[in-house]
Amino acid sequence: MPRRLSPTTLLAILQPWAEVNEPINRRLGQLIGVESGQEVLWVGSGSGAAALWWAKRFQTHVAGIDPDPRAIETAERTARAAGLSGSVTFQRANAEDLPHERQVFDVAIVQMLQLPGTDGGKVLREVARVTRPMSPVVVLVPSWLSAADDEAAAALRTLGIAPRLLVEWKSACREAGLVELAVENASRDGGWIAAGWVGLLLRGWRAARWAGLRTVLSREVRTLRSLALARTLGLSIIKGHRWQDQGA
Repeated sequence: MPRRLSPTTLLAILQPWAEVNEPINRRLGQLIGVESGQEVLWVGSGSGAAALWWAKRFQTHVAGIDPDPRAIETAERTARAAGLSGSVTFQRANAEDLPHERQVFDVAIVQMLQLPGTDGGKVLREVARVTRPMSPVVVLVPSWLSAADDEAAAALRTLGIAPRLLVEWKSACREAGLVELAVENASRDGGWIAAGWVGLLLRGWRAARWAGLRTVLSREVRTLRSLALARTLGLSIIKGHRWQDQGA
């Protein structure tokens, strides 16, 4: 594939805020039942749109973590412009080694699509470490809903996307100490990637000019869209609760 776009840029193209991302976040808010004043951890915060929306809508304090320094710069700039710097902080960090003390967050949200190359099990264990006992933890994961061939899986890996079967994701959650697991589609109609080539091309051009267009038209992105539309690949929400103290 031509010049690889960052996960943040790619998702901004594939998951525009009003069309895809905001509805998903509304659903997350419903599932969690978040309360004003809570401390929320957002792992894989990207350019910060979701974290800022949560801080403003639910009056929470949000700590955003992302491995991409450019995404962090964008998020901080947007927070300042929105007057939310006092409610949201962003930090570049490794999701497998979070820079937080134990048991400091009331809620944790993980966007695995923003964390290419990470070990999902390690990320979940770290998230469990820094959340309080019986706190809700919600994970957005790319998941195989039916069998996919090796060629398709290889194309997704080129994009930094590593789906697992839901049974494997649930096992990783349990091993991390999460209980009371519940699973549902991130988008009830299956539309977790925006439909329509015109919109994709426009967003690709705005995001990265010719590199954005080449990415949208690449075999890898075409494979991703076809798998999503065929319901072979889904974006799933796994909600659980961090169990009691994990032995430390």
